[in-house]
Amino acid sequence: MIKVIYKGVDITKDVSINRCWHDMYASGRSDTLNIRFIDALKLWDKWQPQIGDEIRVDYGTIGTGKMFITEAMPKNGLFTISAQSAPASAFEVRNKAWQKVKLSQLGSEIAERNGLSFKSYGVTDRLYSYILQSESDFSFLYKRCELEGCAFLVFDGTLVIYSEPYMESSNPTETLYVSSDADFEYSDNRSRLYGSCEIESGKYSGTFDAGNGSARVLRPSFTENIGSNEEAKRYAQNILRAVNKSGIRGIVWSRIMPSYAACSTVKLSNDRAPSWDGTVFIDHVRNDYAEGKSKIFFRRPLEGY
Repeated sequence: MIKVIYKGVDITKDVSINRCWHDMYASGRSDTLNIRFIDALKLWDKWQPQIGDEIRVDYGTIGTGKMFITEAMPKNGLFTISAQSAPASAFEVRNKAWQKVKLSQLGSEIAERNGLSFKSYGVTDRLYSYILQSESDFSFLYKRCELEGCAFLVFDGTLVIYSEPYMESSNPTETLYVSSDADFEYSDNRSRLYGSCEIESGKYSGTFDAGNGSARVLRPSFTENIGSNEEAKRYAQNILRAVNKSGIRGIVWSRIMPSYAACSTVKLSNDRAPSWDGTVFIDHVRNDYAEGKSKIFFRRPLEGY
């Protein structure tokens, strides 16, 4: 059922897969692939895979999409390949002054510069008069997205920026049933949440109160340019969301189910812990294609942000 495509060629019949893990993330890092082969015939030494070579794994109707090799390592008759969904160029430090630009324009230009397509969902485009970039494209974009309550991911050669509240409010189309013999783990960290966030930069400042009853105040150091008190309040709101969004989390172990992917909402249903049931946002999925199993990480969507 597993198919391996290396540099555009189906090599499935030539290899023996020992392990195959595919991690999908909704934000914060690139998707990753770790695949290990039994290499008694020394095929990979003959093929000499290079950093940046394209590889993909298909598993029925799902798979990794286009990935780029980051490491190739032989050891004791085995050969392990690690890959990620983002090209290495996206992590190179760059210096650029952006003027009169919107978030979607930032994403589109960064995608094009790194050989990726671009899409966006639910993003409210704000016009920035001036932004200075002095870090890698993805580090820079990650911070800018966080300030706007957004996130991004890379899958199959496409950079996708999305609004987190928009995605979290999507109506679930699937139900994640936790069977009586399934393993699961929940955590409630609401006691650690911040109640409000205060930001100051130059002559402007802003405060956002989540109304969650917590007296804890977040006062992050802030060096970004702010053009108004309203903008400062918006940044305070979105920074608070980023810090608080993992208040209620869970993990479920199950067989692989094609409908469950990172950056999607599902309805959780667990007969052994029904008080935790409801809509959840999947932010990480590890598919073990060799074993046919999944580890699904999710969080409960935030309200009031």
